[in-house]
Amino acid sequence: MTLMMNTHSTTDTSDVSQSCILSVDVEDWFHLIGTGLDYQFRVSLGGNEVWERLPARVESNVCWILDALDRHNTRATFFVLGWVAEHHPELVREIHRRGHEVGSHSYWHKVVKAQTPAEFREDVRQSIAILQDIIGSRVLGFRSSSASITDWAVDILAEEGLLYDSSLFPVFYHDVYGKLEGTDPQKPIERLHNGLWEVKFSSLSLGKLQLPWSGGGYFRLLPYRVFRQGIRQILARYGVFHFYIHPWEVDADPPRLPDLKPIYHFRRYVSIDGTRSRFERLVSEFHFVPVVQALKDLAHIHLERST
Repeated sequence: MTLMMNTHSTTDTSDVSQSCILSVDVEDWFHLIGTGLDYQFRVSLGGNEVWERLPARVESNVCWILDALDRHNTRATFFVLGWVAEHHPELVREIHRRGHEVGSHSYWHKVVKAQTPAEFREDVRQSIAILQDIIGSRVLGFRSSSASITDWAVDILAEEGLLYDSSLFPVFYHDVYGKLEGTDPQKPIERLHNGLWEVKFSSLSLGKLQLPWSGGGYFRLLPYRVFRQGIRQILARYGVFHFYIHPWEVDADPPRLPDLKPIYHFRRYVSIDGTRSRFERLVSEFHFVPVVQALKDLAHIHLERST
């Protein structure tokens, strides 16, 4: 059973109904450790030997998200870390069984610029092979660690046969986020030169600036009513809003990472105790779909199965 992809190249979403995309970055609380950047804590803590000894919380947190989505009849894309899939294969099967899309979040959760192209390619291949073996279906999408995508990385993703990347955060500044040359920040979904689709995180225009308005700390920091109004503005202007969340953000008692520089500690833990209630409210007030469904609806991509 192979998957044949017929795509019609259009990125204009101005003439279609509004769409909200929901994605989940499936990583455990300790996977920030060892991303390859100097976050002012002990990077040497990262890696398999230490991760094996730390208490895993990803299963319970993901299951809470799955149950919340079931309560609101909502489906999403779960970008699963290969390391998590290898250690918790039943969790990946449960995500797939409940009707959600499974995508790759790399294997090791390293930022792209901390790897060589050869290392990145091997990491992507390893992650996808594990996920496809678990769910018995083709993986179509990828998300890089910390939205750190680069031009050479998307070329590798296209060469590896992926349909889309969802790693670009088109904001005015961030110390980790990557950039893609020639992309238009005004287009929420854009086809790249190599045929790969880029499904971007949402941002809110303020003059010439693009403010991050998608999820994570931005969702937790702002008053909910303000965040909701921003969503409505994004939908009115672009017709597409893309929200993301991490399982550790819904942890009722999240472990604390060691030696975080204050700015990173703030990003990680600001208002985290209210995430569950805010997330439930969000998915009750807006209708969300997985990334691949948005591509079918908005970019007119048709996915056909053939033997």
